[in-house]
Amino acid sequence: MRALHDVLINGLSMGSGGGFTVGKELLRHLAIARPDWKFTLAIIGGHKLHEEITRESLPANCHIMRAPSDAIGKVARMRYERGDFVAWAKSNDVTRVLQLNGMVIPTMKIPTLSHNQDPWPYRPQAYIHWKEHVTAFLKRREQKRALKLADCMGFTSNYLRDLVISRAGIQPKRAEVFYNGLAESWLERARQPLPDWNSRPMEIVTVSNVHPYKRNHLVIQALPALLKRPGLSDLLYRIVGHCEPVFREQLESLAKSLGVAKHVIVHGRLDDAQTQQYYRQAKAFVMMSVCESFGIPAIEAMTFGTPVVTSDCCAMPEVCGDAAILSPVDDVASLARNLEIALTDATRVEHMRQRGGKRVQKFRWGDTAEAMARALEQMT
Repeated sequence: MRALHDVLINGLSMGSGGGFTVGKELLRHLAIARPDWKFTLAIIGGHKLHEEITRESLPANCHIMRAPSDAIGKVARMRYERGDFVAWAKSNDVTRVLQLNGMVIPTMKIPTLSHNQDPWPYRPQAYIHWKEHVTAFLKRREQKRALKLADCMGFTSNYLRDLVISRAGIQPKRAEVFYNGLAESWLERARQPLPDWNSRPMEIVTVSNVHPYKRNHLVIQALPALLKRPGLSDLLYRIVGHCEPVFREQLESLAKSLGVAKHVIVHGRLDDAQTQQYYRQAKAFVMMSVCESFGIPAIEAMTFGTPVVTSDCCAMPEVCGDAAILSPVDDVASLARNLEIALTDATRVEHMRQRGGKRVQKFRWGDTAEAMARALEQMT
C-alpha cells in the first residue's frame, strides 16, 4: 500500500555535533509519529559520520538514500542537489521535502519545510578570520531565499526565529519553532531520584564540537583562580567533542602557558557510552558558547543531575531557564565565581538539580516530531 506521504529529508549537509543529532532523531521520531508515511534520509555515501545512521535501529518506514561520495563539498553538494537530487525526488514521487540546513533548493518544486538550526551567519563574535564574513554573507543570502520560498520555516528556538526574521526583514509564509529534544530514556532518567553529587570527582565537563566560538578557552583561563579555592586544587576540565588539530593545539598550548596543563584533557569525539559516563561523573557542566541555536548538551547534562553553567546569550536562557547558572559572555572572573558555586555550593546545586530534572521534560523529540508532522501535513 502506498504511503500517505513520502517525505525526503535532506541530510546531505549534516556535520558532527548538533546537526547530526537533530537529523537522526527527527528521522526516527517522525517515523514513529506517522507510521503510515515513508521517510527517506539523504546522506553522502561513504561519509564516516553519515554512515553511522545506517547502523541505528530505525522504524521500518525509514529508508536511506545515498548521494555520490563526490557530493561532499559545498559546491559539489549544491550542484548535485539542484540536478540529480531533484530528479530523484520527482521520479520517486516524493510529496514533501524537509531541509535540515535552513535553506531551499531553488529547482525543487515539491512543498518544502526548511528547518533552520544555525545562528552563525548573524553572530560575528563567532568568526575567526575575514573569510568567514564572506561565508556568513553568502549563508544569509541563501537563508533569505528560504524565507521567501519555503512553504514553512522551522527554527530550533524563539531566539533563532526572531534573530533570522528580523535581520532578513522577510516574513515567511509560515514560521514554527521546533525545539530540539531528548530521547524518552534520557527523560526517564531525569524523573528518577537524583544521583549522588557530593561524592563525584572534582571534574568539569564540556560536551560540544570544539571551536573558538564555543569559548572553551575561557574555562581554561578560569582554572588558575579556581585551583586556588579551598577543595579545588585537584580540579580537572574535560573537553569532549569533535576537535580539529589546530584547535586542540591552541587549547593545550593555553593550558600549558597558564600552568594548568595537567588539569585539562581534550578528549575529542567519544562514543555515546563514554560521553554519558563523563556527564554522569562530572561535578559540573559548562558551555560558554557565543553561538547556539539551542544547546542540547546543557539539557543532556541536567538528566544526570549535573549542575549547568552556560553563557547568558543566544538560546541558552530560553532553553535552560532558572535550571542553570547563566554567566556573562567573555567574563572570566564571573565564570570562575559561577563555576565555584556549581562545584561547592551544595544548597544551590541541589535546587538547580531539582529544577533541571523538571526543565528537561519540556523537550521531547516525540512532541517535536508530532508538531513537525502536522506542519508537513498542512503544506500544499
